[in-house]
Amino acid sequence: MFSPESYEFMSYNMKINIKSIESKLNESFFMAHTETAKDSIEQFIKEIIKFEASGAKRDSYYDNETVKFINSQYSEIVKSIKDDKVVQVFDALRVAFTQYSCGGLYDLYTHQENGEWHPEIILTEILTPNDISSLNETLTLYRGCDISELESEDFRQAWTTSLHVAECFAYTNYLGYDGFDVKKRVVLETTYSKEHVLFSKQSGEYEVVINTHMLGCVRKYS
Repeated sequence: MFSPESYEFMSYNMKINIKSIESKLNESFFMAHTETAKDSIEQFIKEIIKFEASGAKRDSYYDNETVKFINSQYSEIVKSIKDDKVVQVFDALRVAFTQYSCGGLYDLYTHQENGEWHPEIILTEILTPNDISSLNETLTLYRGCDISELESEDFRQAWTTSLHVAECFAYTNYLGYDGFDVKKRVVLETTYSKEHVLFSKQSGEYEVVINTHMLGCVRKYS
């Protein structure tokens, strides 16, 4: 779907799971806009590569010409679209690429929206800045999610050291969203080594991002 250059940039620089974008753009409700979205992403990446090559600092949201370009493209595309679901996809792409333009991978990862669709980011290396050094050598981690994650053993990277935060993600944070069924929600628990942590921010959501390949036993919290 994407050019080799764009595929490589999204995969290796932005750590985006390309399948998460391709599958969304190929959903039936979005098919009439698939080519527009693909072409826009290609343009966004060219502008970002140009911006990075210029040596300009990522320190000003409003003076960043790449951000202005992305926002302008988005506004032009959606002004005639009446379907809110379609607009939400374009907006998620806009947000992802502007965040990367402003703050690189750190902003792209840490500013993800949890409730609506957005491109999936999979960290493969340590993200800085972080507070990994503040963690214990052995961690008890929790994750609030749909029970299908436990059944499939297809676990996501974002966990937390706070049981309360995990319970909020499991049972309250997504109330009102399509497909939410509290009866299918669960809090997971695991023991994990600090050695394999990729990111930590022990404030707010007390997030710990893990390498899922290094997970041991995962169980329902009780």
